[in-house]
Amino acid sequence: MEKTINFSESFKGGWYVLGLIGRMDTTTAPTGEEKIKTVLLDHGQLALDLSTLDYISSAGLRVLLRVAKIANKEKKKIVICGATGMVQEILDDFDIEGFYTVYPSVDDLS
Repeated sequence: MEKTINFSESFKGGWYVLGLIGRMDTTTAPTGEEKIKTVLLDHGQLALDLSTLDYISSAGLRVLLRVAKIANKEKKKIVICGATGMVQEILDDFDIEGFYTVYPSVDDLS
């Protein structure tokens, strides 16, 4: 299985939506972190759409924690949307809602 991460970008209301596609693991987490940080610099409201993320490892979770900390420090909003399957299970086990507001899908953003 090829270990890659790709991105989709769109807007939903006042939110910039960054879709993470593929895997966020030890190999791809640095690319994911760089992309999220770049987008966060330019936008006050960022929604991470995980509906097309197939897998997230502890390295990916560390990325989510670091960017949440940056967003909080810079008074920006960052949320997670659309996690399913194994990714949702991992986020639940990690109790990601302690760090992020979580929406079932991008369509639920207000």
